[in-house]
Amino acid sequence: MLNSIKRHTALAFVGLAACVAFTSCSDDDEDAPSYNVPSTYNFENVNYAGQITRMDMLTELSNYIKTGHEGAQLDAQLMKDMYANANSPFSDASLNEATTKQLKNKTILTAQETFEGYFDEVAQASLLGTTPAISGKAGILTSADGQRSYLVNANGVELAQVIQKGLMGAVFYYQAVDGYLTEEKIGAAVDNTTVTEDEGTAMEHHWDEAFGYFGAPKDFPATTDGAQFWANYSNQVDAALGSNKAIMDAFLKGRAAISAKDMKGKEEAAATVRTEWERLVAAAAIHELNAAKENVADQAKKSHYLSEAMGFVMGLQYKSDRKLTDDKYQEVMDAIGTNLYETTADDISNAINTLSTAYGMDSIKGQL
Repeated sequence: MLNSIKRHTALAFVGLAACVAFTSCSDDDEDAPSYNVPSTYNFENVNYAGQITRMDMLTELSNYIKTGHEGAQLDAQLMKDMYANANSPFSDASLNEATTKQLKNKTILTAQETFEGYFDEVAQASLLGTTPAISGKAGILTSADGQRSYLVNANGVELAQVIQKGLMGAVFYYQAVDGYLTEEKIGAAVDNTTVTEDEGTAMEHHWDEAFGYFGAPKDFPATTDGAQFWANYSNQVDAALGSNKAIMDAFLKGRAAISAKDMKGKEEAAATVRTEWERLVAAAAIHELNAAKENVADQAKKSHYLSEAMGFVMGLQYKSDRKLTDDKYQEVMDAIGTNLYETTADDISNAINTLSTAYGMDSIKGQL
């Protein structure tokens, strides 16, 4: 499902595309700045290398965990070392050299212990090798057509998916919407005058880092090849949600507004990204819940898709002004359940309906 980040990096050199005129001024605000918003993310002094590095780290961590699907015994300490970038754990030596970059210290603090517990649990499950899983016993679940196999715990949860989708929320989404796109990082007190070579002003750089966590090529969505993580999922649900253009246009507008000192335009764009990204998380969860419902008779596939949904729903907790209340969050998780062998089609429908109602997606939930 994930493409190489190296193709993403290559897209950073796409030439400046045609621009469209943009002004944030109202009819009675003649002093508001007028400026161009490019159609691709090509601005001066853009740098989000740290975000690309962390996406590479999650890719390698995820790929390692998925070797458990083939019966490989997983090392909990190695996974924890990948998470914290300790003891040169990566096969890609360039990631080991990025000693200041890691996933753990960018994970919302309240979830760090949870993910380390998942590493212990999936390693323990892998000790059974290729033993078939049954309710109450970890092992390998194989799809009815024999084409797919997944390592699951005793409750049928595929922890590889919970970890990957969960960290997409607890690191990438959380850092962007509850970190870089907030008053603390792009507010009035943040320097937008002093330019650092290859990084721009502090405000510009923080905006670029938020964009980096979205995982999109610079000319997204005209080019979707190389879209990573959230941008990849945005493209999967775009036909119904319209997330590709909504999010990318807001990122382009906001960066141009910052450079033009248009703080009203920046605030409007940040609000749009935060709102639309949260909708994307909810839509991604519904997308996987729909797949689980379609495959409810095939336990392997049902567990796979429900585990992805669980990881995405977890992410909805990590935005401070989220639309999904704590009670409704728990309602969704209770509907999915803790033992996926027992989750019914009606349970899945209940989870979908709770999410779609909260996010105004009743008319499109079946299309996601």
